Amino acid sequence: MSARNSLALFYAKGLGNLPVDRNKALKLLNISACQGYAVAQNNLGILYSDGTDELSKDYQQSYAWFSVAFYNGFKEADTSRNVIMGKLETKEIEKAKALSTEYIEKYHTNLNGDDTDRDKECKHLYP
Repeated sequence: MSARNSLALFYAKGLGNLPVDRNKALKLLNISACQGYAVAQNNLGILYSDGTDELSKDYQQSYAWFSVAFYNGFKEADTSRNVIMGKLETKEIEKAKALSTEYIEKYHTNLNGDDTDRDKECKHLYP
């Protein structure tokens, strides 16, 4: 998961000999995030908060991914989530919190090692 996350960052920033390809970066991050990798979940929060040419800013998505990352142990995501909350209207915060709850249920880190449901949930992301 960390290798996929690192490769996503290389595509997002055009590092090494790789071209900038934020769509590919987003796909790789989604796979890692779906598998419960908190760093990738945090990076999705960043992508959605910053937006790109290919990806519109979406503060509700950003808030949700920062929430999942925090829930899964990436404590730094709490600060980012609070910044994003300041950019949302009250109704948007309610929707963002509902989305967060949905994502936490789907993408939490499974400490008992049984990822059968997650594998099914993430299967559509693989090429």
